[in-house]
Amino acid sequence: MRPTRIPVLLLALLLASAAGYLLAETAYSQIPPLPALAPVSLVLLAVVEGAMAWVVRGKVRGRAAGRPMHPLQIARAAVLAKASSLGGALVGGVYGGLFVWTFGRRGEVATYGDDARVSGLSAGAALALVVAALLLERACRTPTDRD
Repeated sequence: MRPTRIPVLLLALLLASAAGYLLAETAYSQIPPLPALAPVSLVLLAVVEGAMAWVVRGKVRGRAAGRPMHPLQIARAAVLAKASSLGGALVGGVYGGLFVWTFGRRGEVATYGDDARVSGLSAGAALALVVAALLLERACRTPTDRD
């Protein structure tokens, strides 16, 4: 399995941002208001994956107490990290596109301001998830002799 490439994540983020903006431009009136707690799930995922990265890194490097991790557990963590980084980039992009569209119109209608706040926080939380996933993926690597 190859490491996640940052340019791939940036491309996914940009394409999803364009899709989110176009969605808002063409069908915003049919979209229900964004739930105020939308960023919470992304923040929780980022915290869990960040904690997993810390634990896995310690176990892989032999610095953590207790039993070592089974190689399949580490492989599963790496797969979760790869999926979360791409998923976070896509979700963050869609929310980012919605944020750009609603932020420019926040003075027109009250829901635009509310949706701009929720979409901005959600985009930030999705980027935090991407960072945590990349840290988890890096923690799953086998240490070299230099480490």
